Amino acid sequence: MEQVGYLRDLLIIFACSAVVVYFFDKIKIPSVVGFMISGVFLGPHGLSLIRDLHLVELLAQIGVALLLFTVGLEFSMTKIFQLRKIVFFGGGLQVLLTCGAVSVIAHRFTDDWNTSIFIGFLVALSSSAVVLKLLLDKAEINTMQGQNITGILIFQDLCVVPMMILAPALAGHEITPAVLTPLFIKSTALILSLIIGTRWIVPNILSRVVETRNRELFIIVILLLCLGTAYVTFAAGLSLALGAFLAGMMISDSEYSHQVVSEILPFRDALNSLFFVSIGMLLDLSYVVENPGVVIAVTLGIFFIKFPLAALPSIILRYPLRFAVITGISLAQIGEFSFVLAWFGMSVGIDMGGFYQPFITAAIMTMAMTPFMMEGGRVLCDTLLEKVLDRGGRKRPSEKGEDEYNLIRDHVIIVGFGLNGKNLARVLRDTGVPYNILELNPATVRRYSRLGEQIHYGDATRDHVLKHVGVESARLFVLAISDPTMERRIVQTARRLNSRLHIIARTRFVSEIEPLKNLGADEVIPEEFETSIEIFAHVLRVYDVPRNIVLEQIDDIRSSEYGMLRSLPEERILPSQDFPFSEKLEWQMMQIPPGAESVGGKLADLNIRAVTGATVLAVQREDEFSQNPASDFIFRVGDMVYLVGKDEQVRDAIKLFQKK
Repeated sequence: MEQVGYLRDLLIIFACSAVVVYFFDKIKIPSVVGFMISGVFLGPHGLSLIRDLHLVELLAQIGVALLLFTVGLEFSMTKIFQLRKIVFFGGGLQVLLTCGAVSVIAHRFTDDWNTSIFIGFLVALSSSAVVLKLLLDKAEINTMQGQNITGILIFQDLCVVPMMILAPALAGHEITPAVLTPLFIKSTALILSLIIGTRWIVPNILSRVVETRNRELFIIVILLLCLGTAYVTFAAGLSLALGAFLAGMMISDSEYSHQVVSEILPFRDALNSLFFVSIGMLLDLSYVVENPGVVIAVTLGIFFIKFPLAALPSIILRYPLRFAVITGISLAQIGEFSFVLAWFGMSVGIDMGGFYQPFITAAIMTMAMTPFMMEGGRVLCDTLLEKVLDRGGRKRPSEKGEDEYNLIRDHVIIVGFGLNGKNLARVLRDTGVPYNILELNPATVRRYSRLGEQIHYGDATRDHVLKHVGVESARLFVLAISDPTMERRIVQTARRLNSRLHIIARTRFVSEIEPLKNLGADEVIPEEFETSIEIFAHVLRVYDVPRNIVLEQIDDIRSSEYGMLRSLPEERILPSQDFPFSEKLEWQMMQIPPGAESVGGKLADLNIRAVTGATVLAVQREDEFSQNPASDFIFRVGDMVYLVGKDEQVRDAIKLFQKK
């Protein structure tokens, strides 16, 4: 019967949550808030329908662990090293300043410095579960502000351990080297295990599992890695969530990370919802009704202390003010580990007096407000902040003179210097195509400027920044960032400044194609769609499907789903508009390489039409353009040959030109 009781509680939670979240979705309120409200009604301070609160808390902890596991999949050791300034400097500064400010204010009410410092610990922590879920839902985990926010949250989670160590000292207990030494050894061993696991152990394990082609085994091994690492870190005195995050990091560099995400999402979303329900169960509505002034004062006090102090590190590191404001607002709530730390502090003898219930209430209020505050922060930055900055003026995006960049013409502008931007810049540099790069990470700009890269610091949503890198005289504009909100504003601004500009945007989801094209993008490359192609291509290869059939399937999917992305607009390819392109024909251009057999040969001698079925439509040689070249046309190294025909015919013709 006890098992039936567990099932009854879970059924009640999911049934209530489903109804509340459904209606909240209709009125555009985030599901996180719906889960918390469900917890308020179901908990001991509401209708008291849930009997086994311990089971809910246990499943909630597993849900948070799975959430941090999927976040860890987005971060590798390389990325953490790249974010070291925001993680250690930004996170350290935020925690230190918040602890100090809150301790001073709390001392005026408690008259005890030890208790005041402990309250500072509680307020300094933000909610990884709430903030990271919102970032994941909006596909902003890889944006600059998403990485800044995640970096600070990582440092906060790491701080939970030393805060727990200091709690007994604040309660009057003595801390000896015998307590600190084992912790140092465990932490060192954990870091070494992470490095070894990332480089050797985990990739080999996953490779062996994938070779079995057993999906059930794959899921079991993934859950084992996630929950097993979480348990090991918990046994070592660290947190479950931190261990799960590290497990995700170990898999993040693996070629199977995308598949891991797709398999783990159902478990994560179902159990993570229980965490927000369990948080809602802590809220005592009667206390809120009886003490509204205290609740409002503490809630607003927490927000107005944490918001500027969380934004300050980004400002000091010279990140854009827009991202600093969004970072500050996103971290201006109390975290889930604060509840754990508060309980632990009271268990070792710290007397929080009458501050405990206001703290718990205000903490839940700030967590519930976070979705609205994060959305409001974007609106604030896109309206008020923009007007203030434009009125007051801003620094140039680089220290180089304006005239130097006004000389460049017919170039490519790359917005964002992540992996896609770097690869594109390398190719453009190797092929002699001029380009300028806009990047918002000041550390990246400084690093690559010293290496001679044409990179400039600036916000691409601003007119004067785009004009500074020559948007009005550019031929191509490539958007390679991961922020959907900024992508739309940048496309709109670039199109307004140059109606002839060819805009290519990379986005995360297929759903972003139409909005971006409506705003002026010529081509939109959805990462989600390309990832799906890569996944099914791997699946077919595992099942030994012939390579030519795999390529045919890829071509069919691309042509049926977004064929408009495969070729440039007709008028941008050839000077002549007279060729009657058919839907069944493909065009392609290729450059004749040195040493090719076609060099020095005549068009008639190559007999391309008879051998392959393709037709040479035109040849570009420097500034000379030969349309429908004669049979005695002689090819040279570097000639750009335009071919037309069926897809397979064009491919065969390209091979013929490259033959040695």
